[in-house]
Amino acid sequence: MELLALPLVEVVLMGALSGLVGALALMSRRIFFAESVTHATFPGAVAGVVAVTAAGTALTGARVGYEALSLAVVLGAVLACAPMIWLMRRLSEFPGVSSQAAAGIVLAVGFASGHLLSTWFAPLPLKVDGFLTGSVLNVNRADAASTAVVLAVTTIVVAATAHHLELYCFDALAYRAAGLDPRLPEWTILFLICLNIGVLIPAVGTILPIALMAAPPAAVRPWARSTPGLLVGSAALGAACCLAGLCSAILLQWSVGGTIAVTCGLAYVLSRLCPHVISPARHAGRP
Repeated sequence: MELLALPLVEVVLMGALSGLVGALALMSRRIFFAESVTHATFPGAVAGVVAVTAAGTALTGARVGYEALSLAVVLGAVLACAPMIWLMRRLSEFPGVSSQAAAGIVLAVGFASGHLLSTWFAPLPLKVDGFLTGSVLNVNRADAASTAVVLAVTTIVVAATAHHLELYCFDALAYRAAGLDPRLPEWTILFLICLNIGVLIPAVGTILPIALMAAPPAAVRPWARSTPGLLVGSAALGAACCLAGLCSAILLQWSVGGTIAVTCGLAYVLSRLCPHVISPARHAGRP
């Protein structure tokens, strides 16, 4: 049971974080952006590991520890978001290139760059599979601490700027008309998305975070009656899905990350099916 204590803490934290940030991405229509960034962090994660390994070897002459490499993955992935966001925005400014097309280009370029770097600097001290799918059962205290810190920072930022974020997401024209700078809420949301994806890489890699970010908010949205309800509900459902996915994977001896992603998808499917099941039952109960 002691071996599962840290993974249990990690899945609850990352589920709550992903649900909360995913709700912001959904409100601001940044889900496809988040999908492209998840793949764009791949080269940053590889570059972070290469840089820390080279620096550690040059300074100490010894191998760098696993916890230091885990932090290098997170920092490298988050730092890689900045040039990818810049590239995406620049591409979308060209005539005929939509924001979706720009995000697709960045997704392809990011993933290809990550594969190139991982091949160029092979063998890496971490397996490439770890960058793509992660390993929930192998997370360490540094991973859990990073997730907890980012969750705390995200919660504080959202609570402090809730009014600005809500107005910007639902009526950007009114936000500008009020004389407010839209860059503040926009970059706040983008920054939180990048932080979230970065800390999730050790647990679920660069491919699966989009499932944790997109499915819980999409499942809660039809039932939420307010923005706080959507934010809190998404965080709670995200944590519940991750916990259920971990327990199911252990019992069935399946891949933990994949099972968590499937659990999030099933939560969305059930949310969409419930109104169709409940409505006929209500009609049938009427005299």
